[in-house]
Amino acid sequence: MSRPVSGLLTAALALALGACGEPQDLETLALRDSSLVPITADLHLADARAEATGEPRDSLHRAALDGHGLDSSAFAERLADATRTAADAAAFYRAVTDHLQTTVVQTEDSLSP
Repeated sequence: MSRPVSGLLTAALALALGACGEPQDLETLALRDSSLVPITADLHLADARAEATGEPRDSLHRAALDGHGLDSSAFAERLADATRTAADAAAFYRAVTDHLQTTVVQTEDSLSP
């Protein structure tokens, strides 16, 4: 992923953490673009894979975005629009975290004998 996209992800996460406040507030927030949740989760998984294997992060990000029919510019634009406010960012990153946790549980379940 290019630096601008990584920077947007970092900025949105910082806003989300700063806006968390009371947990019940997050539960009532609607997402502006829920289709970005699995895409962002895939990018986070690509980061983890790059860290674990030493594979080039940019090529893993490109493959993840290609799988969703996006390029880094389109993703960055949509992410910026979806996380315009701190509340938007908080709701978005909570949804990404939930998605990642569900993915881990499904993976663990599929590996069980």
